Amino acid sequence: MFMKKVVLLSVLFGFVFTGAFAQAKIQFSETKHDFGSVKEANGPVSHVFTFKNTGKSPLVIQNVETSCGCTSPEYSKEPVQPGKSGIVKATFDPAGRPNYFDKNLTVVSNAENSRVVLNIKGNVEAKVLTVEEQYPFAVDKLRMKNSILELYKVSSKGMRTENLEVINTGTTPAIIDFADVPDHISIKADPVSIPAGAKGMIRCTYNAAKKKDFGTVTDNVTVKVKSAKGTLTVRADIEEDFSALTPDELEKAPVVTVDKTNHQFDKIKKGDKVTGTFEIKNDGKSDLIIRKITNSCDYVQYSIDTKTVKPGKSATLKLELTANEAGYRYCSTTVITNSPKQRSLTLYMLGTVE
Repeated sequence: MFMKKVVLLSVLFGFVFTGAFAQAKIQFSETKHDFGSVKEANGPVSHVFTFKNTGKSPLVIQNVETSCGCTSPEYSKEPVQPGKSGIVKATFDPAGRPNYFDKNLTVVSNAENSRVVLNIKGNVEAKVLTVEEQYPFAVDKLRMKNSILELYKVSSKGMRTENLEVINTGTTPAIIDFADVPDHISIKADPVSIPAGAKGMIRCTYNAAKKKDFGTVTDNVTVKVKSAKGTLTVRADIEEDFSALTPDELEKAPVVTVDKTNHQFDKIKKGDKVTGTFEIKNDGKSDLIIRKITNSCDYVQYSIDTKTVKPGKSATLKLELTANEAGYRYCSTTVITNSPKQRSLTLYMLGTVE
C-alpha cells in the first residue's frame, strides 16, 4: 500500500511539474519602432510588431494596454500555437499632437513573460493651418480665433483682462464696434480699424465686483463690422477671494460638509417626479452662506430652507427631478459657499427612466 501511494504521488508530481513548465512564451522580433518624421496632415501611422510563441502551450493575448488615447492597438485574437507567430499592430494618430512623441503599449498574455512593453516614437510635423482653420469664426471679413472669450479664476472683488486675436481677411479696413455690452464688461478693438490683411486684438476687461455673482457666468456681446453682426460670448469663472484672510480668520471660517453627494433613484416612469434630499452642514465657527445654486439640467429644480447656516446647524436642500424622457438620467447641481476650504459642492441626481 505504501509503495502504491509513492508511485501515485510521483505520477501526480510529474504531471504538475510538467504542467508548470509547459507554458507559452512570447518572443517579439523587435520591441521598439521609430517612425521618424510623421506629417500630421497625412493622418494616422501604423507599425506591426511580430511575435512567436516559443513555449509549449497555446499563447493567448488577453489585452494590449496603451499609455495614450492617441495610440490604438490591434492584435491576434485567436490562440497562437507553439512555434507559430502572431502580430500586434500599433496605430498612432498625430492629429493635434505636433512635435516629439514617445508611447508605450503593454502586451498582456498568458505567457511566462506575461507583460511585454512595446514602444513607438517619432516626431510630428505640424499641419499648416489655413486662415479659416486658425480663425474659424467670422463677422463679415473679420475672423476670430474663438467665439468664446474665457476668463478663468476671476476674483469676486477684482478685475481681469483677456485678449482675443482677430484678423481682417478683407481688402479694405475693418472697423470694429460693439453693442449690448453689460456694465461690468469693458471691451474694445486694438486697433479700432484693422488694415486689410492685418491682425488685431479684442481686449476685454471684466469687473467681477460690479457683476456681484459667483461660479461660471456668461454674457453675450454683439460684434459689429460694417452691416454684419456676430455674437461673442464672454465666460467668467468667478471665485470668492480668501487670500486676505488672516490665520485667525481662517480658523474661525465656516466649514461646509454634506451627508451625501448623490441620490440614486430606482427605475421610474416617464412623467414621474423624484426628490433627493441633502443635508448641508456648517462644521465651522462662523455663518456659512450659500452664495449660489445651479443645475446642469433644466429638468431638475431645487429648494432650500435657508441660505445662511449657523455653526453646528444644517440646511436641507431638495432636488426634484422630473422624468421628461426615457433613459439614464444624470444631473449635477453645484452649490457655491463662502467656505474657504471648499468653495463649492457638486451633488448628483441619477437613475433610470423607463
